[in-house]
Amino acid sequence: MKLGSLVWLTWRQHRWSIGGVAALALLAVYGLISTETIENGSSMPIGGFYALMVQLGFGGVIGMFWGAPLIARELEERTYFVAWGQDVTPVQWLRGKLLVFGVLAVLLGALVGSGDGYVGTRRSWSSFEANPLVQAGYAVLGLAIGVLLGLLTRHVMTAIAGTLVFYTLTRVLVSVAARDYYLPPERVIVRWENTPVVPERGLELGNGFIGPDLEPVRVLDKCMQGINVNTCMRNERAAIGTYVEYQPIERLATFQIIEFVVCALLAAALFALVFRLMRHGGGWKPSRSHRRIGQPSQVAAPAPAAVLVGAAAVSASSPAFGPAPEFEPEPEFEAEPESEPEPESEPESEPEVEAEQESPSASEQEPASEPEPASELEPASEPEPEPEPVASESSESVLKPESAPDDQSPPDTAATQAEG
Repeated sequence: MKLGSLVWLTWRQHRWSIGGVAALALLAVYGLISTETIENGSSMPIGGFYALMVQLGFGGVIGMFWGAPLIARELEERTYFVAWGQDVTPVQWLRGKLLVFGVLAVLLGALVGSGDGYVGTRRSWSSFEANPLVQAGYAVLGLAIGVLLGLLTRHVMTAIAGTLVFYTLTRVLVSVAARDYYLPPERVIVRWENTPVVPERGLELGNGFIGPDLEPVRVLDKCMQGINVNTCMRNERAAIGTYVEYQPIERLATFQIIEFVVCALLAAALFALVFRLMRHGGGWKPSRSHRRIGQPSQVAAPAPAAVLVGAAAVSASSPAFGPAPEFEPEPEFEAEPESEPEPESEPESEPEVEAEQESPSASEQEPASEPEPASELEPASEPEPEPEPVASESSESVLKPESAPDDQSPPDTAATQAEG
C-alpha cells in the first residue's frame, strides 16, 4: 500500500477525533485572543487561568485522544489481525498513522502557541510557553507518550489515564527542574551597603551570601539563631557581601528553542522504542497463520468436534463392554455356524442305528432326507414360483405311465375273456 493511500485511510478512520481536537483548539485560541485584547488592550499579556490551562493541557489532550487509542484500540478490539496481517506490515501501518497525527499535532501546537501570549511586542518569562515551538514540541511529546502507553497497556482507558499522569509529571519536572538551568545563570554581587537588584524582566533564581573567593557560602549555625543574619555574617567575617542569580530576558528565545529540542528528543526516543517493540513484540504480534483470514477457521473448527467424538466413544465403550473389536463381532458370526452343524449331526447318527435294525425304514428315510435340503432351498428361490407346478406336473406324468400298466393289465385281460 502506498503512503498516500495509507494517509487517506488514516484520515477516513480518525476524522472525527481529528476534527474534534482541531475545533477545540481553534475555539480556545479565538476566545483567548478576543477576550484578553478587549479587556487589557493590545499591549498587555494574556496570562489568566484559562490561558495557563490551554498552555499546559494542549499536549496532554493530543496524547489522550490521539496517541493513547492509536494502538490500544487495535489490540483491545483484536482488529490488528486484519490491520497488520494484510499487505501492510505493522511498522508501515504505524509510520503512516504517526505521519498524519504528528503533522497535525505540530500545526495545532504552533497555532495554540501563537494565539496564547502577548498581544503586543513585549516579552516576559511568565509567558514562556506561549510560543509556537514550545507548544509544538509538547504536542509531539504528548503524542509519543500516549502511543507508547497504548502499546504497553493494550487498553484504551488505561492508556488515557496513564498518559494524563505521565504527561503531567513530565511537564512539572521540565518546568521546575530543567527549564531555569538550560544555561548557567548570571550573578549580581554587591557589598553590605547595597542590595542586589535583578535587571528588568529578568528571572530571579536565588540569592545569598558571597564569600571572599566570590563563591556562595553557607550561613553559619550561630547566625541562624540571631535576629539579624546579615550583621552576624558580617561580624564573623564569613561573607563579604550578597548576591542574586537570574536569567536575563535576552535568553528567553534561546530557552524556548532548547526546550523544543528537549521535547523533540524525548519524543524521538519514545517513538524509537515504540517501533522497536512493533518489530520485536510479544504475543500480540500477528503470526503467519493469521496473515490469511481463511486459515484459522479451517484449522480451529474441526479440532474440538473430533476431540469430543473420540472422548465420547471411549467413555461409552470402555466401562460397559470392554474392547469393541474383540467381543462384538465374535458372537454374531460364530453363533450361526455353531447352530447349523448340531441338528445335522444328530439325525445322521439316528438313521445309521435304524438302518441296521430295519432295512425298509432306511429306504423310506432316504427319500425323506432328500427333501430337507429342498425345503431349505425353497425359501432361497421364493422369487421363482412358476417352476414348482411344472416340476409337479412332470413328476405326475412320469409316475402315471409307470403305475398304469400295472393296474390296467389284469382288468383288460379279464374283460376280454368275459366278452368273448
